[in-house]
Amino acid sequence: MLYQNAVSAAFLYDRLEEFFKPERCTEIFPKKGLQEHNTEVIKKVYTACFASLSVFDNIFARDEKNVMLFTHHPLPAMPSLQAGYDRSIPKEYFDELKKREISFFSYHIPLDCAGPYSTGVSLSRAMGCEPYDSWYPQNGVNIGALNMSCYKNVYELKKCLENTVGHRCALYLYGDEELRNGRFAIMTGAAKSTDAYQWLTDLDINTFVLGVTSPTVDYTIKIHEAAKAKRINLIGGTHYSTEKFAPMAMCRWFRHLGLDAEFIPEPPVMSEI
Repeated sequence: MLYQNAVSAAFLYDRLEEFFKPERCTEIFPKKGLQEHNTEVIKKVYTACFASLSVFDNIFARDEKNVMLFTHHPLPAMPSLQAGYDRSIPKEYFDELKKREISFFSYHIPLDCAGPYSTGVSLSRAMGCEPYDSWYPQNGVNIGALNMSCYKNVYELKKCLENTVGHRCALYLYGDEELRNGRFAIMTGAAKSTDAYQWLTDLDINTFVLGVTSPTVDYTIKIHEAAKAKRINLIGGTHYSTEKFAPMAMCRWFRHLGLDAEFIPEPPVMSEI
């Protein structure tokens, strides 16, 4: 496919807002959508899960101008999910964005929200499964995906997830080994909600794929307690690896507009599982 040389930045921002309708939801970060407007035309889009400094460095090393970075999270990834980490981006990086005429756009909850490019749906489809519904209300919208699969038990599903993300995953067996009718739930990233396990019980689903499951992370203690109480199996795949398929899928979205788009990978934090 031949890509256009450039599109208007205003046109691209408008198409993103038109498609994702960010006004439907609230957000946990200070800005929703456009973080930095530094160019009137955009020749290429880079996508990433986190706005980590390695992602910015990757783009800067290419010595390009008039591009846009689209991320799921607008702030750097936390090296640990424990409290006390400064999540700011150094001022010199914003200065470099201006100098190189690079815009920066981020959709967190709007990309988690149920839809064809959502984090849950994107992971499900990458696993070769069929997402059939969303299931958990957060920030004014439904997030997470309910999925049909061909797998009979949690071990087969765990192996599928490992093959999809490219590394080992963690299984916490708190319920029956067999998947009920091949169904399971997804909520990517740092799924902290303990009331989600009552939802899964009501939905007759006994296996939950999520990002962060390590008992060394403070907030997961209550998650494991809730999962045990409701006999829900947990399969952890790291925050990054469960969410990366949404910004990867967004490359297709930008290409549909005629723009070149490229995903920038980051390393998963294996201690999260």
